[in-house]
Amino acid sequence: MRCRTETMHHRWFLVIHRSRHAFLRERFGNLDIEPRLLPLLRRLYGAERLRQEDLSAESGLDKSTIAHGIRRLIDLGYVTRDPCPGDRRSYYLSLTEKANALVPAVDAAMQEWTDGLTADFSPEEVRTLDAYLQRMADNADRCVRSGLRARS
Repeated sequence: MRCRTETMHHRWFLVIHRSRHAFLRERFGNLDIEPRLLPLLRRLYGAERLRQEDLSAESGLDKSTIAHGIRRLIDLGYVTRDPCPGDRRSYYLSLTEKANALVPAVDAAMQEWTDGLTADFSPEEVRTLDAYLQRMADNADRCVRSGLRARS
């Protein structure tokens, strides 16, 4: 399978991505947190014993991107780090009360965003879209894996 870099799909994904950030900035602009950090808060919400390495592995983002995001969340008072027993290089991440109070509003905003994206879709169209997006995500994973193998 060939992975093309420029397609109309690429343009639409960028529009949706930028619009999502604008929507979240409008919703949470009165706060000190950037929209790009909200998914990290959502993932840590209710989680126990997660490390930066875990977030990197789950998200597919490189360790330095996660580290910068977590550092920013710590500086803003949304996350704390506790040393992992037996591994002085790793830390368990936890949300502060400030973050725990924010996440339900983030979840509600994300649900509103999702509902808005598919507002004029029929239930069948939503199911079809989900199936296509899942296939695209699977293809994206294959593109990444084949690219990694090509570099080895």
